[in-house]
Amino acid sequence: MVAAMDAPTVEIYERHAHAWIARRGEATDGLGRRFRELVGPGPVVDLGCGAGRYVAEIGPPLVAMDASRSMLDLARRSARELVNGDLEALPFATGILAGGFARNSYLHLPKDRLQGALGELRRVLRPGGLAFMTMIEGGYEGRDLPGDDFSGRYFSLWEAGELHQLLARVGFERPSVEHFGPRGARGGGLLGIGRR
Repeated sequence: MVAAMDAPTVEIYERHAHAWIARRGEATDGLGRRFRELVGPGPVVDLGCGAGRYVAEIGPPLVAMDASRSMLDLARRSARELVNGDLEALPFATGILAGGFARNSYLHLPKDRLQGALGELRRVLRPGGLAFMTMIEGGYEGRDLPGDDFSGRYFSLWEAGELHQLLARVGFERPSVEHFGPRGARGGGLLGIGRR
């Protein structure tokens, strides 16, 4: 059972998994393909995979991980290897993965806990492994994000400079943060990339 992840947020995903994927549909932004091109061959994890929207874009070998069992049940249609797990205590051996992909997953952690969670990601990556994560840009932190269509979820938004500094502080080499897509809760945001 996942313990450290924000329980009310996980419960919202448990109750509304079918409605969430019906509203979001399949991934169309190409981020999964971009990640696979950058990371190259080797085993990767989709951290906070949700209903598996990016599984086809990323391709194998892939482990799909999420804190919500309801989301994992939906991801089962496209992913072979599924893990119920927590971003703050990744269930993988040290140095085993070529990359970690996280599309708007880490934004559900409080800001003061993100450094530890990214340290966990760095731990499971092999030397040269790629961290690839998106966040919503802004200064908000809390449970009532304006415009959220599943109210009650916990969000922490980040400015580009502070996310870049955090990636460097955790020890990712050549970290970069760039803007992508339309800004705001429903569109793009920040893309953070770093190598172990």
